[in-house]
Amino acid sequence: MGLSSALSIANSGLATVSRAAELVSNNVANATVESYARKELALSPQTVGGQSAGVRVDGVLRAENAQATATRRQTAAEHGAAFVASNGRANLSALLGLPGEAGALASQMVAFEDALRAASNAPDSTSLLANAAQRAGDVVSKLNGISTQTSAVRVAADQSIAQQVETVNSSLKQIESINAQIRMRANSGDVTGLEDERQRLIDQISAIIPIRQMRRDGGDVALYTRNGAQLLDGSAKELGFTATPTITPDMTLAGGALSALTLNGRPVTVGTGAGQMDGGSLGAAFALRDEIAPGFNAQIDAIARDLAERFEAPGLDPTRAPTDPGLFTDAGALSAPASELGLAGRLRLNALADPAQGGAAWRLRDGLGAATPGPAGTSTLLTDSLAALAAPRLAPAGAGVAQRLGAADLAGEIAAQNYATAQRADQKTAFLAGQFDALRNLELAETAVDTDREMQNLLVIEQAYAANARVISTVDTLLRTLLEI
Repeated sequence: MGLSSALSIANSGLATVSRAAELVSNNVANATVESYARKELALSPQTVGGQSAGVRVDGVLRAENAQATATRRQTAAEHGAAFVASNGRANLSALLGLPGEAGALASQMVAFEDALRAASNAPDSTSLLANAAQRAGDVVSKLNGISTQTSAVRVAADQSIAQQVETVNSSLKQIESINAQIRMRANSGDVTGLEDERQRLIDQISAIIPIRQMRRDGGDVALYTRNGAQLLDGSAKELGFTATPTITPDMTLAGGALSALTLNGRPVTVGTGAGQMDGGSLGAAFALRDEIAPGFNAQIDAIARDLAERFEAPGLDPTRAPTDPGLFTDAGALSAPASELGLAGRLRLNALADPAQGGAAWRLRDGLGAATPGPAGTSTLLTDSLAALAAPRLAPAGAGVAQRLGAADLAGEIAAQNYATAQRADQKTAFLAGQFDALRNLELAETAVDTDREMQNLLVIEQAYAANARVISTVDTLLRTLLEI
């Protein structure tokens, strides 16, 4: 080997170790950045005229494991969906409370029963009659509040959908731009930094919508949903959605009052569990808005209807005309099965028996149609009202309860069902969170930066640098010696 060849090899070695040291520095500096993947040099022998001429840097390799990443993204989507459902169900369950808890609907039903019982034992007590009317008003206020908050849960889900759609659209446009930059720089520079940013954006989308990533020529990636909808292949598609600021119980997607999801202007199915965009937090938000919360609303409407019908029973109050409402009204009118939707929000205490509305609590004892107070010692209507409230009765269909229960027991059973469902959803979310962490750790084991390993690589780089520098120094000494001869 000639001196010039040795010098060329040593120079290529110095250039290589210099680049390697730069990569080690970048790896260590970004070790805590989640979307950063470890970088390594791609090297190959360099020859001139069939003779070794050192080493050539072919590029920078980004550590990745496509299968591990795809599995982790799928689990991230499942966890995102479970979290939205769990959080929504927990919020709805909390509105009802559990029997025995202060402020729970079932507890307020029991308090109303107790107040009626106390009044029936002392029908001449104006304070006990007033307390019974107050407890009845508390039940009404609780149901009204639950209805309002259920609508608020739907509005929050609707707003979440709008935010997620905006995130997906923005991320898709950025990925389209990064794809273009990678194509332009594929043969002239390091694109691994762009690939890191692209992965971060894809990860962001994958928690919202489960996706499949496919490689294209030139370093591009194409994105499709797990159920086949194209999100990006060359150009980014656009999701469309319009938020609804106020949602009432009667507003539905099928009825056209709520916005559907579109892809490039075409409606797509989502929220059913099998739609093109289902499987992530977006689909779960649609399910919460269009299925879970309306189903819960149907249950509280059934409680309200059951309560109203108990006090509208023929013969309970002889002073009430059949066309007049009972103690609990549908916005002042007689309740009707055909108008059950939204009844919990419209339920009102009959003004005739409500002192707060100018009525008189003695009508609980003497009848809603009584013009004047009757005998103070008469407790028949109070006793019959108490019996009607506690009587086992088959709940309306929307309650989802097949048992025959009293009013308080019905509220307690529905509360228990919702609590159990919320607990199962929470357990599923916790399981998926653990599964996601495990899969993420497996992926990071292959793609993340190991600072100990990088420090070891740095020692090897230092040794290689010293060896190549020594070769150059030796060649320099030999050349000087030759020139001095």
